[in-house]
Amino acid sequence: MDNIENEIPLTGGRVTKGVVKKGNIVYRPCCENSNFVHNALVWLVEKDPNISPHFIGINKDGREMWTFLKGNSPDNIGEFTDIQLKEAGKIIKRIHNLMADFPGCINGQTVCHNDLSPCNFMFLDNMPYAVFDWDSAKIGDPMDDLAYSIWMWCDIGNNEQSIDIVIKKIKSIMTGYDIEYFDISNKIIEQMDRVGKSVIGTDREKIVRQWIKGCKEWVIMNKNCLSKKDI
Repeated sequence: MDNIENEIPLTGGRVTKGVVKKGNIVYRPCCENSNFVHNALVWLVEKDPNISPHFIGINKDGREMWTFLKGNSPDNIGEFTDIQLKEAGKIIKRIHNLMADFPGCINGQTVCHNDLSPCNFMFLDNMPYAVFDWDSAKIGDPMDDLAYSIWMWCDIGNNEQSIDIVIKKIKSIMTGYDIEYFDISNKIIEQMDRVGKSVIGTDREKIVRQWIKGCKEWVIMNKNCLSKKDI
């Protein structure tokens, strides 16, 4: 068993339980998807060494070892500037482009992170620059990943925001992603349903599904506005 002295539990973002830092190495528990994640991120960092942590290996305790990303990550969804939203969109598009030829991807597919919340982005000098916590990654439709990120980064479902503000935020991410604004309502609802199913049987099921219910109602209520290009 490795010496656990000087291991510092990592906070910030919504970190997986049991994630610690020792020196410049991050230790994480393995998950069912670990083998795919390791292969995908080795592939990714060969193309862009700064966009995600680097997989180092498995230690004697069976924990993953990753390089430590400098900076900080948000504790919650929060408010983000137009520049931050555009940069997030650029990062997501770059990841999708770099991973589109990962083995197993067919035309139109890429490796999707599947949890592109701002809480899984590392910020430096107040700007997002890298993505971590890839446990849910798998091959899929990049528009699913984009829809989920828009839901999170734009805080869709928050009744304190006007529809005009939300659409402005969505357009900022899409501008960064280099895609024309379109009605993404159905894709967002699909992602809400996906997340709702993923928490069934967990201790977070009730609170998460209640939150998703409110978010979905907001999207349905504003669907006509969300489908317009110019507001």
